[in-house]
Amino acid sequence: MDNAQVILETARWIEGRLREDLPVPAIAAKAGYSLHHFTRLFAAVIGMPPKEYVLRRKLSEAARDLAGGMRVTDTAYEWGFGDPDSFSRAFRRELGCSPSAVRRGAPFPYQEPAAGRIPGPPVDAEPVLERFPPVLLAGRQVRITGPGDEVGRLWAGFLPRAASIPRRARPLRLRQLATWTEDAEDWVDILVAAEMETLDALPLDLIGRAAPGCECLSFLHRGSAARVGESYAAIYGTLLPSLDRKPSLPFNFEYYFEDAGDPYSEDFRFKICVPVA
Repeated sequence: MDNAQVILETARWIEGRLREDLPVPAIAAKAGYSLHHFTRLFAAVIGMPPKEYVLRRKLSEAARDLAGGMRVTDTAYEWGFGDPDSFSRAFRRELGCSPSAVRRGAPFPYQEPAAGRIPGPPVDAEPVLERFPPVLLAGRQVRITGPGDEVGRLWAGFLPRAASIPRRARPLRLRQLATWTEDAEDWVDILVAAEMETLDALPLDLIGRAAPGCECLSFLHRGSAARVGESYAAIYGTLLPSLDRKPSLPFNFEYYFEDAGDPYSEDFRFKICVPVA
């Protein structure tokens, strides 16, 4: 059983225990992974960190009970919340409406269970081992803590700016750099950037980073940028383990070709580069 299958089996195990207290370290132990490795694999395969997934599944099923007429207090205790107030706060934060409103018939976003999901990644299964030299980058950064389109919005704001950055490399070469720390459970920093000749006198609206040189496995993504999560799930969950390779540094990056094409077309292509040991 590969890593992606283990994560999906773990999601099935979670489904049968949603009314219980499910701390992430206990779920990781059940899956047979370290906390850090499990959290990254789960987010890659399922699309969100395990803590957020468990909470959204609990709240989604609780919302169904509320829609069926169950009282708010009873629902809170039924789904493992310590008190109705903490339940209501989590409900509003995650689902965007109050428990009482759902009980009165208001619609609510429902988090589908991931147990039956089968990854179908738009990524080549045979990567190329490449040596990338150190590079200077300048761009804009956001910290990602859950699902959403923050990265898309970041690119939309940065692309019109990129060509006018002083002292950038020519021709214009774009990268996306993802970094984290070894103890990070549910966040990653994303920098969308242009390669630079120097970071001296950098404009105030940009962040400069020096990315180290490294040996990477480069995977070619083919298809809409909206499906890149599927490629990452396959790379970290299946392809790297099948090649007996492990990430060696706490970052990866995307390298964009000059003729990459429309990001939301099926002809879009770019490299996903993972430093490996």
